[in-house]
Amino acid sequence: MLNNLNEIRCHSAEQLQEALGAIWDVQITQSEPGPIEATLTSTKVGDCLVYTSHCNRALLCTGGRSPDFWTISPLTRQCAGSRFRGQALDEGQVLVLDPGGEIYQQIAADHCQQAISIPVDLAERIAQAEHQTSAESMWDGWCLKTDPRVTNQVAQMLERHLSAPQPRGAETHTGIDLAGRMIALVQEARQVRQARSSLAQRRRIVRRAEELMRDRLDNPPSVTELCEATHASRRLLFYAFSELLGRSPAVHSKILRLHSARRRILARSDQRCVQQVAFDLGFWHPGQFAIDYARVFGESPSNTRLRGGRDG
Repeated sequence: MLNNLNEIRCHSAEQLQEALGAIWDVQITQSEPGPIEATLTSTKVGDCLVYTSHCNRALLCTGGRSPDFWTISPLTRQCAGSRFRGQALDEGQVLVLDPGGEIYQQIAADHCQQAISIPVDLAERIAQAEHQTSAESMWDGWCLKTDPRVTNQVAQMLERHLSAPQPRGAETHTGIDLAGRMIALVQEARQVRQARSSLAQRRRIVRRAEELMRDRLDNPPSVTELCEATHASRRLLFYAFSELLGRSPAVHSKILRLHSARRRILARSDQRCVQQVAFDLGFWHPGQFAIDYARVFGESPSNTRLRGGRDG
C-alpha cells in the first residue's frame, strides 16, 4: 500500500490552483485555448510532500509560495522549455525555491514536473546540523543550479517515493533522510549565474502592475496608468511582462478578467448571468467577449454556464 498516495484530476486552471493551495498561493491562467486536463499526484514522506504535476495546456502561474516549505524540483526533459522568473528552464537543472518567494512561471504544454517540499523547520535543522551553516547563508547560493548528475539522482529518488510502497512505521525516519539527501545534492550542484538586480526590478514592475489590474477588473488600467503605478517607461513595462509572463500588459489584463468571468459564470449559472458578468468586468461587446472567451477556454460562455448548472 502506498504511503498516502493521492491523485487529483483537474479540468480547469482554477481546480489546479486549488489543488496546489497548500504549497502555492498563485493565480493560474491559461496561455493557450482548449479544455484543461491536469493531474496532481502526491504522497507524504514523513513531514515532506513529494508530488508530480502534469497539464496538457500551457499555463502561467503568478503569485507566491507558502512560507512553510523549501521546495526542490529537478528539471528533466519532461519539463524543460518552461520559464521561471524570465529565465529558460533547461534539462539538467535543479530549481530550488525559497519559502514565501515570488512565482512567475510560464509552463509549457504537456509539462510534467516533480518536486519535494520540505518543512522550513526541518530544512533549517538539516542546514545547521549537517552543513554547519544558517538557512539564510544556504539560500544565498540557491535558486537555479545546473548538474545533470544531481538532477537525475533527485528525479529518481522522487519517482521511487511516488511509485514504490513505503514500509509501515518508516515514514518519519525516511522523511528526514530524504530531506537531508536532497539538500546535500543541491549543495553539490553548480550555481546558475543570474542578473539579480535587473530581475528584481522587473519583478517589482510586474507585481505592482498586476496588483492594479486585479483591483480594477471592471475598469482595466491603461498603459499610461500602469507606467505611473510602476514608475517604469512603456518600453521597460512591456519588456518586463514579456520576459516574466510571456504576455503583453493588455493581453495579461484581459486573461485575468476572462478567468474572473469564468469563475463568476460557474458560480451563478443562471440564464442571464453571462451578459451581466461580461458587463460587470468591462466587456461591453457581448459578441467579442464570447470570441475572446472561446479563444482562451475552448468553449463558449454559454457552454460554461450549462456545465456549471449540471455540476451544481
